Amino acid sequence: MDFEDIRPYHDGEVKEKIANLLGEEQFCQIIQQVMPEIPFPIFEKQMRSIDTIYDFQTKVVVPLLDKLLSQSTDGLTYSGIGNLDKEKSYLFVSTHRDIVLDSALMDYALLKEGFATAEIAIGDNLMKIPWIVDLVKLNKSFLVKRSLSKEQKLDGSVQLSKYINYTVKDKGEHIWIAHKAGRSKDGNDKTNPNILKMFNSGGTSESALDNIKSLNICPVSISYEYNPCDALTLPELMMATKGEKYEKQPMEDLIHIGEGLQGRKGKVEVSFGKPLNLLIEGKEIPNLKSEFFQFLAKTLDREIHNSYKLMPTNYMAFDLLNNSTAHNTNYSVEEKADFQEYIAKQLNGIEGEEEFKRKTFLKMYAYPVMNKESYLATVKN
Repeated sequence: MDFEDIRPYHDGEVKEKIANLLGEEQFCQIIQQVMPEIPFPIFEKQMRSIDTIYDFQTKVVVPLLDKLLSQSTDGLTYSGIGNLDKEKSYLFVSTHRDIVLDSALMDYALLKEGFATAEIAIGDNLMKIPWIVDLVKLNKSFLVKRSLSKEQKLDGSVQLSKYINYTVKDKGEHIWIAHKAGRSKDGNDKTNPNILKMFNSGGTSESALDNIKSLNICPVSISYEYNPCDALTLPELMMATKGEKYEKQPMEDLIHIGEGLQGRKGKVEVSFGKPLNLLIEGKEIPNLKSEFFQFLAKTLDREIHNSYKLMPTNYMAFDLLNNSTAHNTNYSVEEKADFQEYIAKQLNGIEGEEEFKRKTFLKMYAYPVMNKESYLATVKN
């Protein structure tokens, strides 16, 4: 099958695409804003010396992430890297909070531990500006076609699945993809079984189990102490709670990308769970396909909820939401006062009834605690 319209760039295209980027005034302006300490002629010279995708990631993307992490986080940690085998290629199925950073930080952790980076699934709805397409494809991103007609969606899904299968099994590359369409803006991480059906549709075996096993699926959870876009997403969440339709504003995604990159994040952790093949080993596998994919989705969710790194903000939100002290050993009185002050600041200026706003906001941070407690209750039983 032809993947030309969705694939990342190859090494042989790097020089041309970098020249295109350096000819884009908007790109050059943004670089000078983000890295004012580096004279642009020096940046341009370094860019023109790059020959490969690996060079681009290690000489451009990693230094940018180093700077971003030092300026907007209190440090990045990662766990579960021991669950991975450097001889295997994985399909990383990940929680999704931030449009750009989730995959970037996972790649950063992989690079630090001597693993190859992953190809990144990104919705074509974000690719409104041609130079952004060049930028993400230089960073090993491939396109997920979201803006298709009903008649085109099946073909788009088959192409995506075949590309994922080809990349993991034939090219030997990792892939990062969100475990559902769009971000979990409410903080409730739930894998959509349909994404697992999509993975299977591009397989070569008549056995769905064999197709899934061949992809080496590994769940990943990425937790942020503070979500820089929490206040930005609140109006949408409030409307969804009321059953009302939210209309996304022009350039809204780009605003969220900018805030996600530059906004306060506190501590951040990337957690690699146990691969799905290990999680289902010895388990009774449902025969019916509908039950099979539900079973896989729930298995991934349990591992995501188990490995998710809970932050003090999660525990405080849970206690504030439930008017409890159940988790007060995980934060101090001072931290709680600071968090309440932060909430008030974030809610200021957003229209809506105060208690409704407050509860909707707290749930964003409290859901990971609720999900982990549900997982622990399941294990005990």
